[in-house]
Amino acid sequence: MDYRMKKISKRMSYVLRHHPDKIGVHLDPYGRVNVNLFIKKFNNHYGHPIDIPIIQKIIRNGDKKRFAIENGQIRALYGHSIPVKLLTTNKMPPDILYHGTTHSATKLILVEGIKKMDRDFAHLSTTTKMAHQVGARRDPNPIILIVHAKLAAHDGLSFYPTKSGIWLVDYVPVKYLEIMK
Repeated sequence: MDYRMKKISKRMSYVLRHHPDKIGVHLDPYGRVNVNLFIKKFNNHYGHPIDIPIIQKIIRNGDKKRFAIENGQIRALYGHSIPVKLLTTNKMPPDILYHGTTHSATKLILVEGIKKMDRDFAHLSTTTKMAHQVGARRDPNPIILIVHAKLAAHDGLSFYPTKSGIWLVDYVPVKYLEIMK
């Protein structure tokens, strides 16, 4: 994705995940807003024209599937710091999921487990590559944690899949974690 598209995608994420009030839109309980209203308010606030084809290009070409347009509404698929209800039910995860993080956060995670922090859920990746990308945002040489997800699910934890390959969970206790060597 080129620089302009990345910039638009980041602004869309900011609005749809964290601050819809920034452009004067209100999300429904599932994090959705009318796509035409979103485009109008986004364009008025940021001053560059976007439209449905541009949003569809971002959805299609993004390295992570962050957004969806469904029935005339747009929403961020995950990563909210504002409360939204899930549009999916919990599912049995694969045996192993991954969590990319910083060296300093790893020390705390190995004592307290993976917490959701300021988001609605903690995010786990289906591949080490995805986990590395997530961890590399804050640490050039991230630690990858192996999450024994299926075992945790059998013990009662609920996991929620997203279309992007990210799995959401409230919390992962330390006993289901190990550092990838």
